[in-house]
Amino acid sequence: MLPLDHIGIATHDGLALEDLLCKLAQCTPALPEKIDPQGVQVRFYGSGTRLEILESIDISSAVALYLQKRGEGLHHIAFRIASAESQLNRLRAAGFTPLTENPVQGADGKRIFFLHPHDTCGVLIEFCQPMNQFAVTFEHCDELEETMKSTGYCIPAEQTIGHVVTSDTIPQNCQSVVIHNASSKFCRQRVRVPNVPILISEISDQSSFAYELFKQWTTAHLVILPESAQQTSLPAVLLDFWASIENE
Repeated sequence: MLPLDHIGIATHDGLALEDLLCKLAQCTPALPEKIDPQGVQVRFYGSGTRLEILESIDISSAVALYLQKRGEGLHHIAFRIASAESQLNRLRAAGFTPLTENPVQGADGKRIFFLHPHDTCGVLIEFCQPMNQFAVTFEHCDELEETMKSTGYCIPAEQTIGHVVTSDTIPQNCQSVVIHNASSKFCRQRVRVPNVPILISEISDQSSFAYELFKQWTTAHLVILPESAQQTSLPAVLLDFWASIENE
């Protein structure tokens, strides 16, 4: 299933709703962002699946018309996707009606589009492509590749220049390396330590291979996650790792 990116709530007074959220969910205040082409001002709260608070700044905007017709409350739910264009084409071919001909620029730098609620049981559905995506080359780790691509933040890259996830070989040109569940063969090769950020991930603290690499590669980071947490916890670890590299 596509990951749920956020839930949108329409309101007449964003600051009043923020005060309510601070009391109910202990959230911290958020800076507003104006999306002039859509006539709305939004605030995002939380991490992971976030809350998006929308208030109208244009009496003719879709949010203003929604508030006049239905009042305050749930406005839409949004799924995160890797490519807005490909998903829009897929859904249009499946018989859904997009509300715009092409994806448009949305809040938080995303590329977005909506489907007509008549096709989705009366619920407004948004699809959003993150502004920051990591070009990743995956080698010999198909399950992890599918998990990471499903986040919407990872897109495949044909060349090895970029972020790399591998368990067998290290390309000559790369910006980072993640060694995932290292094999004994890999450890025996005594691979030269690349001069890039390195993360070693392993599913067991009993793995001598991971610790052997960690001793060889003293600049690397080591993360141990049980197999049951690989699908849920590792994606966040890797995304934080790549984000830290881009922010350097």
